[in-house]
Amino acid sequence: MKSPLSFLAASALLAACFHFADSACAADNPVLTRDGKSDYVIVVPRGAPPATMRGAQEIVRHIKLMSGAELKIVDDTTQTPARAIVLGVEPPSDTHEASPQSPLGADGFVIRGVGERVYIAGPGPRGTMYGCSAFLESLGVRWFTPTVTSAPAKPTITLAPIDVREVPAFEYREPFFAEAFENDWAARLRLNGNTPPLDESTGGKVAYAEFVHTFDSLIPQNLFDTHPEYFPQIDGRRTGGYVQRCLSNPDVLTLATAGVKRAFAARPDAVIMSVSQNDCGSWCQCDQCKAITEKYGAHSGLYLWFVNQVAEAVEKDHPGKLIDTLAYQFTEAPPSGIVPRHNVRVRLCPIAVCEAHPYESCDFPATREYVANLAAWSAITSTLYIWHYNTDFANYLMPFPDFDEFPADLRLYRRSGVKGVFFQGAYAPGGGGSDAELRSYVMAKILWNPALDADALVTEWMQGVYGPAWKPMREWFDLLHQRARVPQNHLRIYDPPSDAFFPPEVRATGDRLFDQAAALAASDQQRRDVAKARMWLRYVKLVMEPRDDTVLDAFLIDARSFGITSLNEGGTLESWAGWYRSR
Repeated sequence: MKSPLSFLAASALLAACFHFADSACAADNPVLTRDGKSDYVIVVPRGAPPATMRGAQEIVRHIKLMSGAELKIVDDTTQTPARAIVLGVEPPSDTHEASPQSPLGADGFVIRGVGERVYIAGPGPRGTMYGCSAFLESLGVRWFTPTVTSAPAKPTITLAPIDVREVPAFEYREPFFAEAFENDWAARLRLNGNTPPLDESTGGKVAYAEFVHTFDSLIPQNLFDTHPEYFPQIDGRRTGGYVQRCLSNPDVLTLATAGVKRAFAARPDAVIMSVSQNDCGSWCQCDQCKAITEKYGAHSGLYLWFVNQVAEAVEKDHPGKLIDTLAYQFTEAPPSGIVPRHNVRVRLCPIAVCEAHPYESCDFPATREYVANLAAWSAITSTLYIWHYNTDFANYLMPFPDFDEFPADLRLYRRSGVKGVFFQGAYAPGGGGSDAELRSYVMAKILWNPALDADALVTEWMQGVYGPAWKPMREWFDLLHQRARVPQNHLRIYDPPSDAFFPPEVRATGDRLFDQAAALAASDQQRRDVAKARMWLRYVKLVMEPRDDTVLDAFLIDARSFGITSLNEGGTLESWAGWYRSR
């Protein structure tokens, strides 16, 4: 792995863009704070969106934390003073701009120093707020977790020339981990996914009216008694229950369209609505559905044919809204002769692949098939979303060494024209999944800019969270990823702990490293974070080295103390404990 100094190289973008420094800068550079005092103000225009005021308050809060100085927030009713941070107002144009640039959109922003002023502005509902976060990050502020913030003490903060323009790589960015759902943290890390309670104060989000597997909502199961023709024909007869629907039936299209319109009417804040298959097979085999499937060469052709019609009808009443559907399991392979409408987002789901190795270099058959499917979908649409899996759903607490894989494949997605990414991890209340806070931080950073060095971000996070204990924690992390780099060590999302990744010598080394980290931790928070991370090794040992009730009981007590409610998808801590005892 790279040394900690690699972060300096990896962060060249920030260093080159922001050029902020402390009092060692040239004497004629603007001084934001001097010896804990400041004559700067923050100007927020009258009528600015709530998120802009939030951005202003964030600057006030963190500058005070760093320097002791408290900046005042004023409006634009009077003349803007020379020493001001001006929010939401386009800075004077750069006459030396060489070429036209892409639009800033909902989330992009510019930061520019003009004389002693700093302008931070984005045209969208979140852009200026995100610019305020970037401004603070350039001063060294880091929001590692919802409970761990790093803000360097700088009584005197001097500003150097600055001219920054940032647009996120993806329009939709969501790490789906319980630890990433906290509102302030998600807003600061520039996440805009559906799950965190991001509201008007954060400029909203990419909110779903209804989220995936929506056939039961749009065409309810209870209609089977009166309209079995709405349901799939399987082995020669119409079948009810948790199944797909007969998409060639025109009444099913009418019902689905009406249901989407109702959902948007009930959720005017929603940007997107999912019209997507249930989480099962059980597709329709009637002659009409088979004919459409054969026409387009894949099951996805029938589903896209249906969803396109819904999207076209809904657009008339809800222009600007999007329809989302899945390319998942039996619909993963792309169709031919049909493409998604401009207001359709196809969400491609690589559920069967190996997650240990970057997809393009992995020889696992399902991974190779998925890479081909991604390329084929990318050839017919530039509006793909991805549902990317980042945990073991049968073993939430099992270490999941995929930090070589997901950053590399995020760059693959970027090259493939993907527009949004959903990283699914352990999402049960209380969280606790392997490396969940670390994952969320790294994912948030690279969802904004996939060119960042993810390995350096890991080191930065560990130094910030574990403090003096970071080196043994990093050594444990590296040890697991060395196992993941073995070409034949494939890692899938329901695999049990095995000797391929956790042989006896790795488990023993893990105990030694955690003992070291626990001894080095310098605060209660650091000791707690180290102890929580050790739960993942303790879980592996429980599964691979069956223990007595005393060891199990101690593990369960600690799991509850960390708020962990589930060790696998759909199960509870107590149900897992019952299963374990029954062994």
